[in-house]
Amino acid sequence: MTTSAESVSCPNCRAEGASRFCPCCGQDNRRGRLDARSVLADAVQNLVGWDTALVRTLRGMARAPGTTAAEFVDGRRRRYVNPARFALISLALWFLLTKLFGLDVMDVSGIRITNSSGNVQGLVDEIRGFLARNLQLLLYLALPLRAFILRFMFKGSGRNLAECLVLVLFVAGFTYLLRTVTTPLFAFGCDWIAKVNMLIALVWSILGAHGFFGRSWFQTIWRVLCVTFLHTVGTLIFFACVAVPWALWLNG
Repeated sequence: MTTSAESVSCPNCRAEGASRFCPCCGQDNRRGRLDARSVLADAVQNLVGWDTALVRTLRGMARAPGTTAAEFVDGRRRRYVNPARFALISLALWFLLTKLFGLDVMDVSGIRITNSSGNVQGLVDEIRGFLARNLQLLLYLALPLRAFILRFMFKGSGRNLAECLVLVLFVAGFTYLLRTVTTPLFAFGCDWIAKVNMLIALVWSILGAHGFFGRSWFQTIWRVLCVTFLHTVGTLIFFACVAVPWALWLNG
């Protein structure tokens, strides 16, 4: 793609006085027709940029999850993957691998819904089926609730709700990736791995909160335990409020 000597306005956002890189939207404003070389070069550049951010995010979450989230909150955001995208993609990969192995997503998630009474068995089956089909979305939508509880438990830290949500998304995304790695073990009958995944999520939540809020280990641990308990209860209530009316409607 050829480059003009001067750009009068950005073709993307129409900002006046834009040079090669628009100061408003950041677009590369080289003019001229596209060619194969420029398209491939841009693709490689974007891929390398994504890989760099991804590697830094994974390395940071493995070593110091709280520090990584704090750096993102404090302004060093181009170094890391967007936390909302990170959590969503990690969750999607986990569910995709679960389906590829033909596993029950509810069992892999550690969620058990059983009923011995035949009178309401149809209703229970509808609830379980609804949760299984929509579990990925429901788990993602429950993350802001955890951020709200986390902010309440660490209300003296000065962190607002959005900043707490960044920590929750980063930790959730990393633990979902770890679940993706351990999911194939279910295919070999290792059902206990669900409890191991829950323990890993708890440990990383404690590590993340310790580095993010700067509290002592004792204060961090008991607060995160409370957050985990309240979030679990709140998530179950949220699931019930969504799934039960749906199942009742289907059963007339």
